[in-house]
Amino acid sequence: MDLRDSDKRFYGKKNLLLKSFFNLIKNAIEAIMADGKIKIEHYYHEGWIHIKLSDTGQGIPEEKLVILGTPFYSSKPDGTGVGLTQVFTTVHEHGGNISVQSLVGKGTTFHIQLPVKKV
Repeated sequence: MDLRDSDKRFYGKKNLLLKSFFNLIKNAIEAIMADGKIKIEHYYHEGWIHIKLSDTGQGIPEEKLVILGTPFYSSKPDGTGVGLTQVFTTVHEHGGNISVQSLVGKGTTFHIQLPVKKV
């Protein structure tokens, strides 16, 4: 874990955000076939909290990246296709952005940006 700027806070719906990060971490664990690593970064830059979750798993083919977050799409045999949909929806409902970078055989990074709002 690389946690910087921990004094910067984001205010939102705690349970939805926890569920989103749970889904991302669970997916990262499931993407790793044998030995692998998961890295979580947190930092502040120009009014946004940035959270990056990276894994050294199997990666996602480029043609599948564009449909991530689509309701009921899953690459898992027993998947329901609602986990990443919930993640994307929650991030957008909180005024944030999410992007995904992946290389097959190398791993995947989810980059979430959430606006810092003054309370």
